[in-house]
Amino acid sequence: MKKMTNYKFLATGIFSVALFLTSCSQTEQEEVVVAPEAMEAPKLSAKVYQISDFYIETSWLSGEDSRSTKSFSSTGTDNESWYDKNSSGYYIMKSLATDGNRTEWKEIEESSLTNGKSMIYKAKVESIPENGVTIAQIHNRGNNVNRPWLRVFIDDDRKIKIKVTTNNPSNSSGTYQEYTGATYSQGSDYILSITYNGGGANVKVTTSSGSTIINKTLSPSSSWNNYSNTYYFKAGVYTEGDDKQPKITFNYFYFND
Repeated sequence: MKKMTNYKFLATGIFSVALFLTSCSQTEQEEVVVAPEAMEAPKLSAKVYQISDFYIETSWLSGEDSRSTKSFSSTGTDNESWYDKNSSGYYIMKSLATDGNRTEWKEIEESSLTNGKSMIYKAKVESIPENGVTIAQIHNRGNNVNRPWLRVFIDDDRKIKIKVTTNNPSNSSGTYQEYTGATYSQGSDYILSITYNGGGANVKVTTSSGSTIINKTLSPSSSWNNYSNTYYFKAGVYTEGDDKQPKITFNYFYFND
């Protein structure tokens, strides 16, 4: 597999999730994103994939009802039905249909909640399951952690939402705070960025023209202090339904730690 040029995405400020919905189809057009307090916006180019700090995790090989996952090199794996870099140079992931199955880039290392990092990607999602699909998460590998601290997902009403776990993540059932954004048009491009810089969380959704759809300030529950006070990123498709195999096509993926 061809090694991609290592560009870095500049990110500052507190934790933010910015989701830019666009109506255009997947293209090689450059996107320009202005980082907070940055003098000049970095240019984000199509077919740049900074995924060396991630492996690809999938439940595809375990069958519909197992949900058991296996992990592979994100850069050394290709031409699979669940993970492929297509002839146009875009990465594609697919998940089995049964609820709880997934194919995702999963960050290899965890970071302290006092340390910042960011990821930003452009993608489109097709074949969305009836109950929706998760497209990004912040998680923790602590013992008995059963749910992410934060996840971004397309819900059954096709609105893009952010769900935050507010109780102890090891509990058998979760309590959540949910934030609702705009309706997603299946197959259209969107840009999702997560930037964390310790202490607080600003969650913001905007249109491509800059109109604010949602803007919330968050902070991790104190329950996370029992789980090494750490976090890692995930991005891909984690199905919430049983009727379709969700598919995500990435135009680019940038990561900075």
